This record gives sequence, structure tokens and C-alpha cells, in this order.
Amino acid sequence: MASYSYISWAQLEAALLQRLQDTSGVYTTTAEAAVYLTEALRVLNAQTAWQPAEFSFPFNPGDTWKSINVSGSPRQRTVTDAQVQTQMEYMLLEPPNGLVWTGTNQFNITNLEQALQYRRDELLQMTGANVTNITNINSPLNSTRTILTDSTLDLRRVRWIPDSSVSTQTPYALGKSDVVATDAYGYSAGVTPGSPDTFLITANPPLTFDVNCPPNAPGEWDMLAIYAENAFSPPTATVLGLPDDWCWVAMYGALADALANSPEARDAIREKYCRMRYERGMKAMMALPWLLDATINGLPVDTPSFKAMDAFAQNWEQTWPVGDPQIVVGGMDFIALAPFVLTGGVAVSSVLKVVGNAPVSQSASVQLSREGIDAVLAYAQHIASFKMGGADFLATMPLLKQFEDYCAMQNRRYAALGIFRADMLEEGNKVEELDRRFEKSVVQEKPVPIKGAE
Repeated sequence: MASYSYISWAQLEAALLQRLQDTSGVYTTTAEAAVYLTEALRVLNAQTAWQPAEFSFPFNPGDTWKSINVSGSPRQRTVTDAQVQTQMEYMLLEPPNGLVWTGTNQFNITNLEQALQYRRDELLQMTGANVTNITNINSPLNSTRTILTDSTLDLRRVRWIPDSSVSTQTPYALGKSDVVATDAYGYSAGVTPGSPDTFLITANPPLTFDVNCPPNAPGEWDMLAIYAENAFSPPTATVLGLPDDWCWVAMYGALADALANSPEARDAIREKYCRMRYERGMKAMMALPWLLDATINGLPVDTPSFKAMDAFAQNWEQTWPVGDPQIVVGGMDFIALAPFVLTGGVAVSSVLKVVGNAPVSQSASVQLSREGIDAVLAYAQHIASFKMGGADFLATMPLLKQFEDYCAMQNRRYAALGIFRADMLEEGNKVEELDRRFEKSVVQEKPVPIKGAE
């Protein structure tokens, strides 16, 4: 594979330290500089998708829904709370010891870790970044209610699989509804057994869902749900569970919370800045591109959402024509093959074109086109100045604008190079087209500007 080789990571670090007028690494060490450069490259990829990658992803006999967050994937999630915590300590002028606190009383590991986990969990809910397939949950017989585990953040799909030993019904996906529609449709539906066709969650107690009528046969639920990630447990490092190039969003949310604490940690200017970065980042994450294209056995295939497939062909998992395979999107980094590869079948080879993680290896050349170096250095210099606070930090806001202007220019250039770039970037987000989780964004459209930084 072709790669850039004109500038090494060490040279990029040296260039950043030169900009900071700290070539001896007195105030910013090379390790710290590497942290800021890593963030710059990841934010660049998050905003421009400049690192597309091809990933061979086989479907084997017996496979159903699969995550591409696996070893060897260009989208494998690797960033840990320890790495994010270390950067936060750098930015707050505390000793960078990760999850072992040796700093001042102004902050502490418990507050920072809790803030980071709260923001991570909020992002998982808002962006649907962790969709999971839940199976082997028995459907009720004399009731309409099913209880979910407390790891469930949101329920996206419910499919009923009747017991084939006592029922001739084929599996099918239920639609979404609410208690008002159900009550209006049938007065006795909630007590008369039948074939459920909708599930209801809007007026239910937390961690439960109802169906419009008690199932008239034993069976199981096959569900897609957004799940919580593992809780942090310092001093042991835990993978954050967000896409690597977007972990900075959770970090700025956590920093905003830390800098809002009174009295010692309070810093209104930087708290507002971090909140602005978090809100903008969260809004962007809700529509982030990740899947660009897919082929099976070398031929291009469609990538519809599960919602479109359910509407077009119920029980597509088993009945979809083998000669017309599709890659079905269940959520971010979560896909299935239509039809499912049945036990006893043959493996199917697919190649996914995805937005890979930004390459940040410190032992290799920087994988970035020459014209992007200045923008990356500008962003890294801006973030390296965060610890100065006050007017000195605000004076670097034009560097952030320079970086964002470069990202916007690159997006305009990419759009001009192709005819359907906007459609290509939406390949992985088709679920939201037919199954929106939000009527409108809860993130403010225009973040409040930081006084003195307009």
C-alpha cells in the first residue's frame, strides 16, 4: 500500500515544540506533544474522513449480526480511559500518571473518571455507537411485557421468532407504536392473545417494553439495542468504547464538568470552551460517516438499513435470495448479511470500504498530505496552550479557526472530486432515515461564543 514518507513523527513533534518556543521540552515534553498531535490527526479524520480503508470481512456459516469492532479492523476501538485521563492531566497541569492520582487537591481521579464515564455514556445514547444483538429472550405468553437488562440504553428493533415446534408462523419484525395508538386500535387487544405486530416503550417503566397483544405461541425475541459499555475501574485501564477518532468529544465534556466544580477547580472561560467543543462534537457524531461502500465476492452490493429490509421483505434473514446478497446495517460498525449464512452453507467474502482510524504511529512517517501539516500543527499548538488558560489561551483561538477552515476546504474539495460524495458518507447512517431516534437535535444549534474569543 502506498504511504507518505516525507516527514517523520519525530520531525512533526519538533515542529510543534518549535512553534511553542520550547524546543528543549521544558514546558511541553515530547510525550505531551505526541498527545496533542494525536488528537489533531484524529479530529482531522473525524471532520473530513480523510482515511478511507478497505477491510476484508468474511461471513461464515452460522453468522448473524456482526460487529466490525474486532482485532485487525481499521475501525477497531482501542482508546482507553487511561489514555484520555493522561491527556486531561496534561491539560490541567497535573502529573500525567493516567489512573493513579499524584496531583494537587484542585482535581482528583474520582471526579475526572466519573465525568468521563458520564459523558461517554451520554454519547453512546445520543449517537447509537454501540448496537448489540440480543437473542434467546423468551417472549411472554400471558402478558405483553418483557424486562430488559439494565445495560440497555435504547431498543431499536424487536423481531419475534415463534417456536417452530408448536407454531407454523414465520419470524417477523414488529413495528413501533405507542399506548395511544394501541388503545385506539383495539379495546381488548392487550388481553386477547394473537400475533403481536408492534412494540411500545414510550409509556413503559424503564427497562421494559410491551407488545400490542400477548403472543399466542411460545417464542423468542431477537432484538437490536444500544448497550452501555463497561464501567471504568481505575487503576485498571478500560477501553472507552467510542470510535477512536471521536474520543476527544467525551474528553472535552469531562473537562467541562471538571472545570465547573467550585471552588478550586472553577474556570468559567475554559469550562465554556470545553462545553462548546463537546456540544459541537456530539452533534457531529450523531451523523458521522463510517461505511462508504461494500462488495461481496468482488461485486458491489447495496447497504440498506434493517428498517428498510423489514419494510420490504419480512424475515429477510432467511428468505432473501441468495443470488442477490445485501449488507444490512444495524448500527454503527454493526452489520449482517442478507440472507444469513446458514449452518452448512459456504463462507461469503465481503470487502467493506470504511472510514478507518487516523494513523497515529509514533514509529512511522506521518500519513498526511503535505498541505495538511500546517493545519495539524495549528490545532496541536492551540490545544497545547489550553493549560495556560486566560487571555493567553484565548489568543490561540484563531489557530482553531485555521484548522476548521482547512477541514471545510478539504470537504469542499472532496465533494467536487466526486458526484455522490454526500450520499457515500451516508451509507452507514441509513437507519436514521427510516427510524429516527430524535425528532430534532437536543444539542443547541449555535454554541454560545466564548467571551473574548469571537
